[in-house]
Amino acid sequence: MKKFIFLLLIIAGCNKPKEENMVALKESLSVKKDSKKFYDSDEIDHYYLDISEEKVMKLARVKNKNEEQEDFISLLVSHYPDSITEPNFEIKLHKYKFKKTELNETKKKEVENIFSKKDSIQTEFSSCLPYYRDIFIFKKNDSIIGIAKVCFGCGVSRFLGSEVDTDGFGLYSELNKLKKIIREK
Repeated sequence: MKKFIFLLLIIAGCNKPKEENMVALKESLSVKKDSKKFYDSDEIDHYYLDISEEKVMKLARVKNKNEEQEDFISLLVSHYPDSITEPNFEIKLHKYKFKKTELNETKKKEVENIFSKKDSIQTEFSSCLPYYRDIFIFKKNDSIIGIAKVCFGCGVSRFLGSEVDTDGFGLYSELNKLKKIIREK
């Protein structure tokens, strides 16, 4: 059954699946377990870049990219950074015009609730390229203890620094809640 679902999603390509169908499918195969947070932080910074998929694809197609273009595309579509100790990571986010928002205590608790351990099937069914326009930096005592990169379009996420299994993350209902929290003014 899982292979059939996976094949169906691959055939569909990168078109965003009907949200209600994906929510029903993933949640029917998922049971919430304990709420062990991915990160034990005292501060969460959210970085967001308002850039279209077309602009990202245009940059990705550039041949003979210069170092700055390579850095930028790596930040948006790859697993960069490789570790939470990456030097000047926040400086690079500012350099490429990511907007920083420090989450207040209420939003911090809501985000921590979403970034918590769950039992779930493998959620990376997407056959499209993720665009990581949302990056969360988790800090404790002013030091980075974790980084989460999220693509709301594909539902793909990348976590660094978590000692908790993050494989169950990515239900569309969770992503929608997360998006409402960080986009709400």
